Amino acid sequence: MPRIALISDPHANLPALRAVVKTLEKEKPDIWLCLGDLVGYGPYPSECIDLIRHKGMLCIKGNHDAGVINELTLKHFRDPNRTLIAKTRELITDEQFSWLRELPLTIEKDNWIAAHASPMEPSSWKYVESAFTAREILKFIKVPLCFVGHTHKPAIVSDSFGAVKFRKGTKFLINPGSVGQSRDGDYRASCALIDTDEWTYSNFRVDFDLEEVLTGLMKLGFSRSDAYHMMKL
Repeated sequence: MPRIALISDPHANLPALRAVVKTLEKEKPDIWLCLGDLVGYGPYPSECIDLIRHKGMLCIKGNHDAGVINELTLKHFRDPNRTLIAKTRELITDEQFSWLRELPLTIEKDNWIAAHASPMEPSSWKYVESAFTAREILKFIKVPLCFVGHTHKPAIVSDSFGAVKFRKGTKFLINPGSVGQSRDGDYRASCALIDTDEWTYSNFRVDFDLEEVLTGLMKLGFSRSDAYHMMKL
């Protein structure tokens, strides 16, 4: 099963998640993989969890997920998102809460490993924000591909200096960017497709109904200013 649909950080942004799923469905992936942070920042945590489960995605626990299920204290988050994470506990069902709790911190297959943050210390939630850090991880792993999220910025880094083309025989760390809250100056949702037979990588940017997200946050009691802040606008 070579074609992997890769997403990360949906952050309860249902319009963005729906748009990304629709885009990736056209690529006919064999595997759907979500790198965590299903909740936080957005107003639709329950609906996003349901959609991800409906698609049968392999899913990893992120730090915001850990916050909602009380594995990470709220002091690790800033308002207004801290308030939203506390409220999220009321917006999801008990069964969804239990499902989040059971998510793994890493998943490893024959030719890839996945984590929300660094797979070397997944529960420390360290950001992989530089090529140097990425290459240190690539030295550590034994498989050719490492998938991470957490930064909300799409990136691809090889273990070899100067190797910029995605090719077999070279290790790569790939971050598909964020579905729900991009932080690279482009508000659109970001996702990726990896073909491990043809050895190709594609990043997609997908438009979505931003106003629906802002309105959803305001319905939960947040000001429009706070809603903009949580979408990093």
